[in-house]
Amino acid sequence: MKRRLILLAVVVALLAGFGALLHSPPSLVDAISGATPKAKKAEQASAQLSGDYVFCINAAELPDSGFRTELKDMISGEDESVSAPSEKLKLYVSDTDYALIRYAEKVCQTLRESGLDIQVKECSATMLRSRAVSGQYLLLLFSADLMDAESVADADCITLHSTEMR
Repeated sequence: MKRRLILLAVVVALLAGFGALLHSPPSLVDAISGATPKAKKAEQASAQLSGDYVFCINAAELPDSGFRTELKDMISGEDESVSAPSEKLKLYVSDTDYALIRYAEKVCQTLRESGLDIQVKECSATMLRSRAVSGQYLLLLFSADLMDAESVADADCITLHSTEMR
């Protein structure tokens, strides 16, 4: 009987000990696997562009084909300046593609230096698809894996490979 009580006490102590060690946050599993907020931020900072990306301009909202051509040339790296329209532009990107967000910020900074009033708007992949299909955007930049460029409404698109986007 004494042996069973000791065994029961040891089992309860082990369960309590493992429960305390695995309690979140922070947990021992996170410490071992590197799944901490600091590790996630480091992973996001080191994310690289890979694959194909699609840049779309809403032709219905920006009817000036000359401006659209200049903008596409600048995005693809063929030109270094663009004439500025009077309206404020928003470039929508997925909030989960960290490398693409960094690239979009870099592109917007270059466009701001050319005189454009532009900002990056991050949104979920679902919201990005919804905006694309309904035509509720001025500029979109997304991974070709996210959606098909033909499904984007009123689109004047170019496809960029990650090697062109440095």
